[in-house]
Amino acid sequence: MANPNANYYGILLLLLMFVTIIGLFTGEPTATGFAVKEVQQEGDSFFDVKIIENDPRTCADGSLNGECSSLIKPKFCLYGTLVDYCELCGCDEGEVCKNRECVKAE
Repeated sequence: MANPNANYYGILLLLLMFVTIIGLFTGEPTATGFAVKEVQQEGDSFFDVKIIENDPRTCADGSLNGECSSLIKPKFCLYGTLVDYCELCGCDEGEVCKNRECVKAE
């Protein structure tokens, strides 16, 4: 004798799977991570970062996404992570930007 409840739960499981699959294929894709584009220009490297506007994430130092850190030069807040970006954020006095990092001027 077959269990009548088993048929009910099997149909419910199939319906749930069907709705989940439909949701996966019809949902909007979201951006994850970040894109970095490097272009060589006359011996120097140019660092370009694609920023998603209105991203609510902040970094550990309190800077907002897409802004230079006010506490740590040359750090740049990118999706909740501080990354070196001296081309945009600059260096302290007596330092120069080299390979995206601030180094002592020679």
